[in-house]
Amino acid sequence: MKTLRSFPGNRIVWHAIIVGVVWLLLLLLNNNIDPLYSAYLALVAMYATAMFGMTILVGLSGQVSLGNGALMAVGGYVFALTSMNWQTVPFFGWEWNAVWSMVFAGLGGVLIGGIIGGLAARLKGPYLAGLTLGVAVGVPAITNRFPELLGGENGLMLTVPYPAGGYAAMDAGGEIAGEADGDVVVDPGTDEGATGEDQQYAELDLTEFDQGNDSFAEGDLLTEGDLLTEENFDAGSDQFAEDDLLTEEDFGTGTDLGIDETAADPGGDAGGDAAGFDGAGQDESELAGGGLIDAFDSEFIIERWQASMAIAVACIVAFAALNLVRGRQGRVWKAVRDDPVAAAVVGISPSGSKVSAFVVSSLFAALAGAVFAQILSFIGPGAFGLGLSLSLLVGIVLGGRASLLGAIIGALLLVWLPELVDGLSGERGWPEQITNNAPNLLYGLLVVVVVLAAPGGITGTFKSWIDKAKGRGRATLS
Repeated sequence: MKTLRSFPGNRIVWHAIIVGVVWLLLLLLNNNIDPLYSAYLALVAMYATAMFGMTILVGLSGQVSLGNGALMAVGGYVFALTSMNWQTVPFFGWEWNAVWSMVFAGLGGVLIGGIIGGLAARLKGPYLAGLTLGVAVGVPAITNRFPELLGGENGLMLTVPYPAGGYAAMDAGGEIAGEADGDVVVDPGTDEGATGEDQQYAELDLTEFDQGNDSFAEGDLLTEGDLLTEENFDAGSDQFAEDDLLTEEDFGTGTDLGIDETAADPGGDAGGDAAGFDGAGQDESELAGGGLIDAFDSEFIIERWQASMAIAVACIVAFAALNLVRGRQGRVWKAVRDDPVAAAVVGISPSGSKVSAFVVSSLFAALAGAVFAQILSFIGPGAFGLGLSLSLLVGIVLGGRASLLGAIIGALLLVWLPELVDGLSGERGWPEQITNNAPNLLYGLLVVVVVLAAPGGITGTFKSWIDKAKGRGRATLS
């Protein structure tokens, strides 16, 4: 044990073991709970990912941020745009997937975080809060200026993220844009690249149909007397005999009807067809064994998949945050927070420390935004408003500003409190307006109570109680 503790990378090894065990336990929990609770678990993991960055920025670095919700929007939009428009990885040519979109979302967060951090390096107090508030309000509003690229107020829709597939844009009619490679029919006599359905309609000769007002005479048009009414039908119980009704005995099994039950084997590739499926140009065997059946595989539960994805991202971020907080960089952030002048004397750059805190926090927020986009299968300015930024700040204050465990507790509160209010409103019949605004009122009251009674949040309060108990125990022994 002493040899393991003296190992140069022992801290990283221990953190990897802790995070790995938590990861496995959460996956086991996710596979044994109701899909509704899996959806809640996905939201908790998403909030925790964002608030790990808030812990570093607010708790360790001592800065105030009201704009992390906007940084989540950056990650969400980068994820959506790259998923829908890029087929291969730039410069490498590798096949694109959601993992690469997550990587580019994180890079987008780092870039924006570096810009904001550079502007905020010389600001503090209300001036810093004003800058981040402007970011929270301005970034979602930018999407309305570029509706062709970012979707405007309506946002962008993503297809359902099946495991083996990617994402594709959806048009205004709710259908997936783009055609599968096998759906294109090329014929020298038709337009190149026309689909099977287009070719079918191209064979119709429209000159066979008369056009114009001379097609119908005045007497050919329907009048009110031509419409069927109740008087045209006989009433009474003798209209149908009991033997005329169809029962289960009139229908055979799938085998009796000639349907091969093995044709819908869910072992096929669901993702490629879910991302860009079109039935044109495909025969029945392709539909039976391909993506249409797989897309509706009853064994695949989207809530559990989303929770697994969110847990994986949260655990990776937690591992990185643990090593940063408990390593040299964490001590640098604390030194600048406690006394910037003394930190500068020993060779620490206060401005560089603040910029690095913003960059790390923006990275985590962007990854959380990418996870949020996958959970919603939608990205829009309404999902990343000022309320989201304030909720993240409230959650970190309630859980504990300087503790990663406090970030997890804050994430639980952000998901649980609205559900609690919905349950109470359903039992007591509250109006919808009260139900929608009650969580915000509850957040405000809890923040006031925590600031006055427990400034360190839930984790800080428990830690102070434990320290007092240890101090009393030492006094008793002495």
